[in-house]
Amino acid sequence: MAESPGAIILGNEYQALGLLRQLGRSGIPCALLDQDAWGVARFSRYRCRCHRAPRYTSDGFWPWLVGLAYEQDYLGWLPIATDDEQVRHFAEHYEEACTLFRYVGLPWASYQRIYNKRLAYPWAQSLGAAVPRTFMPEHRGHLPADGWPFPAIVKPAIKREYGRYTRRKAIPVQTRDELLHVLNGLLAAVPIEHLMVQEIIPGDGTAQWSYAGFFVEGEPVAAYTACRRRQHPPDFGRASTYVVAAPDAEVEQQSRRLLAALRYTGLAEVEWKRDPRDGQLKFLEINARCWGWHTLSEAVVGNLPRMLYDYLFYGALRPSAPRYGGRWVKWVTDVPVALALIRRGELGLRDYWASLRGSVAFGDWDPRDPLPFLLQFALVPYLLKTRGY
Repeated sequence: MAESPGAIILGNEYQALGLLRQLGRSGIPCALLDQDAWGVARFSRYRCRCHRAPRYTSDGFWPWLVGLAYEQDYLGWLPIATDDEQVRHFAEHYEEACTLFRYVGLPWASYQRIYNKRLAYPWAQSLGAAVPRTFMPEHRGHLPADGWPFPAIVKPAIKREYGRYTRRKAIPVQTRDELLHVLNGLLAAVPIEHLMVQEIIPGDGTAQWSYAGFFVEGEPVAAYTACRRRQHPPDFGRASTYVVAAPDAEVEQQSRRLLAALRYTGLAEVEWKRDPRDGQLKFLEINARCWGWHTLSEAVVGNLPRMLYDYLFYGALRPSAPRYGGRWVKWVTDVPVALALIRRGELGLRDYWASLRGSVAFGDWDPRDPLPFLLQFALVPYLLKTRGY
């Protein structure tokens, strides 16, 4: 009997582990591929084929993936991305991707609007969303005018080259001179059109919100809002470590407007921050892929990757209204983040313990699949070297 079509999970870290567990429990065959040799998903009880890919930033990734699909008979399988550069390849080769795989997503003409933040912010503003004050330098000596609200941050408009020179999500600068030093020093090799300068929106994790779920043609099938309370590192985090599913009508309304304009189908997360100075909700980015804390969804709206699979292979749609109150934590990064916040006086020990009560989903621990959690500690030195984990 021939194996039924499966899912190609792009990644092998905790996002991929969550996808593998969710699909594996449903009996869906999976394959893992990643540019890194090691990740916790490789140690899951849900055994699958694993493949080492070229770097996602390289031009060789897409031809390699096409060759792998023919070689391993992955034609017609569902690819699920966990990284923006993975999605870029599918968007740039959209027609071929739709022919080879059971792919949904955006073609490049649409995806570039959210991939490149220099395009994303004007686009979001055109749809009525507020955005942080942002300056787009045109050359190395092009600086904001007098009166720009320093301190500010330098961050990537496109992450592809930026990540080769720093693993920080954003670089704080206190003055125009310091900004000039960063642009011509640490980030001198990054194309200037890949960079931007942005105001710092004050506020802790309680101001950081997301709308996430499974969408068809821009309409939510199973989606919910969540507050991203803690992140790693604490100030300009690359990844969330503690998230609470909580209702916010404005976050949902604004997010739905953007996703509807894209007519997006698939898994997605829209990120916002509410500015305490004026109360405005300000757009940060859209992740047109699976995001880090997606396993929270099971307690709130259901098994999202299984929903996506059933829709694409069987035409099944099971709308689900959110059941709020669930929480998500990734222990290996949340514990040091919480300790840092406690030392800084920004989190009380009693409040920390209270934050872990109730319905909690885990980004790493699963009693039915314990080995990845235990072995992740052995992988920390490797992840520090390869990702700045």
